[in-house]
Amino acid sequence: MSSDTQNNMTAPIVADEECITTFRDIKDDILTEIKRLNKDDFIHGLHEMDKLKHITEFTPVLYAIEDVAFGRNYFAKIHLGDEKYIHARAHRGYDDNKVNFHSLLTTPECAVWEKNTPLTYFTD
Repeated sequence: MSSDTQNNMTAPIVADEECITTFRDIKDDILTEIKRLNKDDFIHGLHEMDKLKHITEFTPVLYAIEDVAFGRNYFAKIHLGDEKYIHARAHRGYDDNKVNFHSLLTTPECAVWEKNTPLTYFTD
């Protein structure tokens, strides 16, 4: 099993058709998760997600992959407009070739990243 320190994630590369197609397939799931995070953020008065009140685009810019026993994990940095980025994770199974949304990278302090924030492995 992979971890933040022990994994086979490739170095990030510029988003290509494979990345764009993969994350386009789960765009609705990602936007639903952002809405959920916005609601939780509002309830707890954190205001971190205020940075994403207006999503003006959905453009993967970088991605990395990790081949695992039953498929491939994808990690992407996605530009949402106004120099705001999220880091998303997805999985494509070898048996059915279906893409499943896994998670967004969040910390107690942050869920919205800057352009220069490196794309790294995450499990949550």
